[in-house]
Amino acid sequence: MNKLVLLTVLVLAVGAAQAQTTLAECVHIALAHNPGLKAAESEAGMADEEVRQADTALLPALDFSGSYRHQSAIPELSVPPITVPFWPDPISVLSDGMTLGTKDVYDFRMTLTQPLFTGFRLGNRKAAAQAAASGRYRDLERQRADLIYKVEAAYAAVLKTRKYIEIAQSARDQVARHLQDAETLVAQGLARRDELLRVEVKRSEAELALVRAENGHDLARAALENLLGQSLPAELALADMPILAVMPVQTEAGADLQVALALAAQHRPELATVTEAKAAGEAAKKIARGGRWPSVAAFGTYAYGKPGLDFTKKEAMDYWLVGVGAEWNLWNWGKTSSQIQQAELKLRSIAENERQLSDAIQLDVKQAHLRRTEMAKSLAVAAHMVRQADASYEVMERQYKQGVASHSDYFDAQSELTRAKLIHAEALIEEGLAQANWRRAVGLGEQAYSH
Repeated sequence: MNKLVLLTVLVLAVGAAQAQTTLAECVHIALAHNPGLKAAESEAGMADEEVRQADTALLPALDFSGSYRHQSAIPELSVPPITVPFWPDPISVLSDGMTLGTKDVYDFRMTLTQPLFTGFRLGNRKAAAQAAASGRYRDLERQRADLIYKVEAAYAAVLKTRKYIEIAQSARDQVARHLQDAETLVAQGLARRDELLRVEVKRSEAELALVRAENGHDLARAALENLLGQSLPAELALADMPILAVMPVQTEAGADLQVALALAAQHRPELATVTEAKAAGEAAKKIARGGRWPSVAAFGTYAYGKPGLDFTKKEAMDYWLVGVGAEWNLWNWGKTSSQIQQAELKLRSIAENERQLSDAIQLDVKQAHLRRTEMAKSLAVAAHMVRQADASYEVMERQYKQGVASHSDYFDAQSELTRAKLIHAEALIEEGLAQANWRRAVGLGEQAYSH
């Protein structure tokens, strides 16, 4: 019987340990199910289809067409008698007339068309589509990186609010124990009744703080589930914030900052997106210039119809046509020049945006670097504060029980301990979040979860 009970306890313990998810699992769930990211992936797929459409414009096109017509009347050809000098009687030609075609007309055609020259517009259109598609995928990478950081921040918020609940519960239990001590002192005549009432007010405040902490935890969990695109089981707990591999913090020199700036210049997808936008802009400019050139295409048609090409016969026939067609816009009141100027202005705008983006990324990296350095120091200070506040609380608790400390002294020490724990819990999670923000700033956010 004892063995069975022990086995049951072990199974329940293992199950409780397994009812837990990690940050990496949450990130993978969000990347797989987030609705916004799914929409961005569809847009990237649409850009791929644009490339395929631009590619097909360079290839031969085979078209089929057919028609049927029923005419109310048929054109007729008749020639009046011709009078010839020195000939006694008029000469009749087609005296009975001749019909051209039939009332029922049908025609079926198969046409093969191949562009020969378009002023390089088709090739540049494909290049522009490829650059746009590549830029769309770079933007998708940015959205994935942003989503990962949002999940990390939401995950940290859930952990933080969970810590708040634990600290609020601890504070409530401390006040509850103090209330018991106060009741004992009042019963012994060593404390006044109004002092007991004050402790009861503090207990109510501690209960209210716990309710607020639990409500904040529920809201933070809902925000995380919104990013994940699905709900998490209520019994599922979150593992602690992981410490993923990042560069060591060196506050004495700016070596790490320079390396971080170099990493951002290499890995931030926004910069790659601007590069692709420049390539698409260059192709668009060439497309506009192509408007000054003629377009030439070859075609060949095989057809079957009645009456076909011979309107004098009333029989079905097959026939073929081959040829070359050309179009050249000689004058359009400066429209082509305006399109070229518009493309050049677009390129200038992209260049200015690239410079602005580069400055913004450098600032982002510097802020992330400083934040990471700050949180590393803050965590050490917060841990020291907890040790001091805990020691002070223990001393004050003993003194109160000995009757040498007042309620104010006790609650001051208890409040300081609670505040120190809150600061330490926040610093512990904020340090992990600062590392996540640093990875995002240098463009390595997703690499931490690629394995």
